[in-house]
Amino acid sequence: MSNLFKQRKWIVPAAMSLTLATVGVLAGCTPSDKGASDKTNAGKSPASDKPITVRFLVQNDPGAPMKNDMPWVKEFTKHTGVQFDWIAGPENADQYKEKFNLTIASGDIPDLMEGPGDMLIKGGDAGTFLAIDKYLDKMPNLKKLLDENPAYARALKTDNGRIYFLPHFLAVKTNNAFLVRQDWLDKLGLKQPQTPDEMYNVLKAFKEKDPNGNGKADEVPFTTRNKKVGLGGFVEPFGVSLEEDFIVENGKVGFTYTNAKMKDALAYLNKLFKEKLIDGEYATNDQKIWDQRLATEVAGMTWDVFARQDYFNKSIQQANKNANISMMNPLKGADGKQYTKSQQLPVGATGIAISAKSKNIEQLIQWADWFYSPEGQLAFNFGIEGDTYTLVNSQPQYTDKIVKDPKLAPGSVIKALGRLHFVSKLDIRYENASQSPEVVKKRDEVAKFVTDRFPKEYLSYTPEEREVINSKYTEISTFKDEMFDKFVYGAESLDKFDEFAAKINKMGLADVVKVQQAAYDRYMKR
Repeated sequence: MSNLFKQRKWIVPAAMSLTLATVGVLAGCTPSDKGASDKTNAGKSPASDKPITVRFLVQNDPGAPMKNDMPWVKEFTKHTGVQFDWIAGPENADQYKEKFNLTIASGDIPDLMEGPGDMLIKGGDAGTFLAIDKYLDKMPNLKKLLDENPAYARALKTDNGRIYFLPHFLAVKTNNAFLVRQDWLDKLGLKQPQTPDEMYNVLKAFKEKDPNGNGKADEVPFTTRNKKVGLGGFVEPFGVSLEEDFIVENGKVGFTYTNAKMKDALAYLNKLFKEKLIDGEYATNDQKIWDQRLATEVAGMTWDVFARQDYFNKSIQQANKNANISMMNPLKGADGKQYTKSQQLPVGATGIAISAKSKNIEQLIQWADWFYSPEGQLAFNFGIEGDTYTLVNSQPQYTDKIVKDPKLAPGSVIKALGRLHFVSKLDIRYENASQSPEVVKKRDEVAKFVTDRFPKEYLSYTPEEREVINSKYTEISTFKDEMFDKFVYGAESLDKFDEFAAKINKMGLADVVKVQQAAYDRYMKR
């Protein structure tokens, strides 16, 4: 990793997936700009007679390889006067981060770079990207959102008050949930499982009773594309979560992976793995393999973004019109508690930074702020009036072009039209219109079970604290990820769990927890 990324003082969310619609742009202005009237610009298109072209590094998405002739991209260019020389980075998140770092190290910085917020902040601290907090007077629409929502500003600011990327504001809380083949359950006379024991029985039936009806023992009861995080729904009923490395109990910060509750969760996962009830390749599956297992009716369940219910119903029903994927509530623990810490945050995890050396700073300030205007929000969420949406009683509604595509769910159609990789504020009307009524209803039901996780996204660290994290936690994190998989696979016996915990303690865990406790305590006093 480039040395400039070793100075970070603050953490924001790691990316869920950079293939989700991304957000933000860093911006600046000259002193002579400061007399301009914000109100006269708010909500108006900033397009000029001389469109500009800027270089933009983005993470490639096979469902929407970005091109300037895509309808949504053309609409945004019409309003803003900004078009792009797209630089497509790898689809894989880890490989994309490597590409991001190599680009920074090369010194040839594109005008815009998409990436996880923590990486953009590191670059901002090093002077590679601009700090936009100094220029909010030129961005009336964003400033209004931050002024009206103090939690947004608190989430975005570093310890010294800087904001290095503009956010993607989200509209719902629910994120991942169990998605199950309801028609398989119905065929086998089963109900959606509510406890770990019931889950075990369902997965066992999926494996042994030929629910896909092809006469072969080829079922993979559960699959995932998200490596260990994709197993999160199995872990939470035991009282720990794969969504947080640190856990707070009675105000005291502890480490999730050495908590005694994790040992119980691992024992359960090992049982499922040993009996081939979860995908034996969960740690290496990419999206294509995962997609294929579900679309070809080999897999009966996954843990993924709730909107995938509509996506898979569309794809599977092309071959089997009776197929039916349904969303489940979280499993209950032995104490009867039912919760999930998988959630969409009010401020998204990824951003778009602008190079401090860009020759187009002023235009990109206007470009970014337009997306936060009422006009920009409508265009981002609904597209082109008369083509992708119409106004009915002053409310936008998608046309049949979006909602009646024979193969793709509305969200996938919108992505394919070029809405990816732009500054945005999601509209709940978009969320509701782009998903089926069944998904919307269940999404809101699952949201009631969402519990706040350890607020790593909003904690600030001193330079000394950051050094402790960099010097000790990187090694601890790598080791715990390796051992987690070994415990699940059975490559290491759970009899060695205490030995595993002791080794992590010797690696300096106490110092890391002390830092997290101090940062958490400061956060709670804000």
